[in-house]
Amino acid sequence: MSLATRCTTCGTVFRVVQDQLKVSEGWVRCGRCNEVFNAIEGLFDLERDAPPNWKPPSAPPAPLAATVTAAFESQPLQPEPPNDDDDVFQLSDGDRIHSRFFQPEQADVEQTPAQAVKARDRVDFADAQFNTALLADGTPDKRSGKSKGTGIARSSVKEARAKLEAARRGPGFVQQAKQRERWRSPAMRVMLSGLSLLLIGGLVGQAAYQFRDLWAAQWPSTRPWLAQGCEWLHCQIGAPRRIDDVAVESSTLSPAPSGTGYRLAVVLRNRGALSLAMPWVDLSLTDPSGQLVSRRALGPSDFRVNPAVLAPGSESNLQVLLASTDGRRISGYTVEIFYP
Repeated sequence: MSLATRCTTCGTVFRVVQDQLKVSEGWVRCGRCNEVFNAIEGLFDLERDAPPNWKPPSAPPAPLAATVTAAFESQPLQPEPPNDDDDVFQLSDGDRIHSRFFQPEQADVEQTPAQAVKARDRVDFADAQFNTALLADGTPDKRSGKSKGTGIARSSVKEARAKLEAARRGPGFVQQAKQRERWRSPAMRVMLSGLSLLLIGGLVGQAAYQFRDLWAAQWPSTRPWLAQGCEWLHCQIGAPRRIDDVAVESSTLSPAPSGTGYRLAVVLRNRGALSLAMPWVDLSLTDPSGQLVSRRALGPSDFRVNPAVLAPGSESNLQVLLASTDGRRISGYTVEIFYP
């Protein structure tokens, strides 16, 4: 709450503090005309109330005797202002409130154009009527627990916005024609063609890296290009690996001539039309009870094959000597081929 008072002599409005008024019992001295007056009589709230009406004194004060007599006859005595300046609170010019911060109440005060418009807008028209059919019911819906709302519905606002946006963009067939024209423009065609070539080149490069061995064997003319690419990517070109084209023709496991181990012999056959890499052999040894005794993966180096390549339609006889199994009897074995 912001309190203020108006001087009874010059009409100046000052901002005051409630604690200061309590100390001086309401008596203050005007900082403009130096007159002492009771601030409580003209006290008002700046935020809610308008300043009290003020009229300048029209006649000089009557003689002291007549004033005292009239006071006794017409109204009860009021306390006189204290003579000691220590008991009167001095209002400074800094506490003065300019008239533009409140609405004047005097009819003879000139109004600014903005104030005149505000006063005109506050006039009530008794014959004003509103079309109540345009307003929503506003009653709550008992089943849904929600009110029907007042004013224009949100769906109507959204529909209006959508219509405005559609009108701004134009009819649908015009938008479709513009879109087709944009995609058929020369610049767009050049960009799409370049992007397609880039994607196709990336796909071909990835396939060449993945199937470089097969491509080099099936199309020998591409081998120099693949070799150049492998120099950049730090890879190697070898014989292709197609395990479906390699078959185990026969295999035997017999005691070694020295009697301290076993000799394994495997015959592999290449049934394809390309030279293939030599596969690895997975050997498993079992005892009479079917328990696994030993298992080992044998590569081309174990069979001392050089080069490790199977020619198209040819056979390769592989042999290797196996060490003793610590006296455990071997009664069965299995042989499988694979590429690591």
